[in-house]
Amino acid sequence: MKANRYIKCFLSRQKAHSPKPKDYLQFEATSIGDMAFLLLIFFIVTGSFVVRQGIFFNLPSKTAGAVKVEESNIADVFPANDGFYYDGDLISREKLKDSLTARMKNNPKTIVVINMEKEVRYERLVDAVSAAKESGVKELSLKDFAEEK
Repeated sequence: MKANRYIKCFLSRQKAHSPKPKDYLQFEATSIGDMAFLLLIFFIVTGSFVVRQGIFFNLPSKTAGAVKVEESNIADVFPANDGFYYDGDLISREKLKDSLTARMKNNPKTIVVINMEKEVRYERLVDAVSAAKESGVKELSLKDFAEEK
């Protein structure tokens, strides 16, 4: 009987020192789902406030025919690496803008033809188009000299 007592005492001590099974944490996915849904709504709503920047113009369709334009309505601009040739004079971007604004006041049907040469940097074309748009020109035309040569 004494031996049974020792065995019970030994087993009870073993149970006291044995590691208890760990309680595993449960993962709650609902809060992450809510957060993802809120972020999705946030980006959808704020994405509509993004303002597109650039120069926008409509290109003619393939089926569009030729249009006759009076020569008095055409304003030829020749971009150069150091300015713009307009009416035979080399002028700056600001003077080009002022000249086109004055011409638009006199003749609202003015069409600006930008004559681009191969040697001229691309940024000069962008400057010419933006100056024309800022001066109120509604219609632009681009002419490439490489096609004629």
